[in-house]
Amino acid sequence: MSYKRLLRSIGLLAGLAVSGAVFASPINVLWYTGGTEASGPGTYEANINTLAAANGWTVTFWTGGSMPSGSYNVLVIASPEGGWSSYPNYSALTSSLGSITFGNREMLTGQDADWHYQNYPGPANFDGPKGFLSDSINWAGNGTGMGLVALGMDGLGICYGGPALGLPGYSADCQETNNVQIPASVAGYPINTGLTSAGLSNWNTASHISFWNLDPSDWVGINVNGDDDCGGAPATCYVTIISAGTASGGIGVPEPADLGVFGLGLLLVGAFVGLRRRVA
Repeated sequence: MSYKRLLRSIGLLAGLAVSGAVFASPINVLWYTGGTEASGPGTYEANINTLAAANGWTVTFWTGGSMPSGSYNVLVIASPEGGWSSYPNYSALTSSLGSITFGNREMLTGQDADWHYQNYPGPANFDGPKGFLSDSINWAGNGTGMGLVALGMDGLGICYGGPALGLPGYSADCQETNNVQIPASVAGYPINTGLTSAGLSNWNTASHISFWNLDPSDWVGINVNGDDDCGGAPATCYVTIISAGTASGGIGVPEPADLGVFGLGLLLVGAFVGLRRRVA
């Protein structure tokens, strides 16, 4: 192999590591569907698998019965909202909650982004339900322990369905909005990467639930209801809340194997350049 071809090969190897094209270990997602279907048998899972492939996730679907065995980075709970052809049954999840311990990255959102990703406005643009789901799951899955992404529900079991998850530190308000705004103070958080207020709004009811009376030691709000305060209370009406301690955490970092490949590439490049100089 010529020096130039060798150099190009080494450069390509290093470049793959930097770009993230070399995956050491994908995020393992446990996705509770409760038997949800988008428009017929198999459609919900097929649509979510398309999203998973784009993000490099490994997804296990939990349709009912006992919790599937395995080690998972994040639990995603399908939304009770939307015009599902069959709605989720949360009984299996509810009966298993006593044995589930969540890690340090939890999300509750009134946005039923799974329905909107599969219907309107659909999966075409990242700045919308596609990006919202991608960023949320990548954020929750890169924490310590098993993260949580609860879609379109309050986690208290009082608004429009969904299980009571036993999470403290907030109140829920059962109101809808089509006007979702990202506050400037959190716009730079990695979980909002590639998303704008315009992209999170105008979904033909972008959110069904809001949160208020947050305990700041537990929660940070990352987007708000742009139409109203909660129940007339003098408080910000958040559409999505996430764990306070890790709110500014990343949505993905190079895995150790990626860094090893990258370092090896740089080492070989350096050795090759030195050899060229000695030969010259």
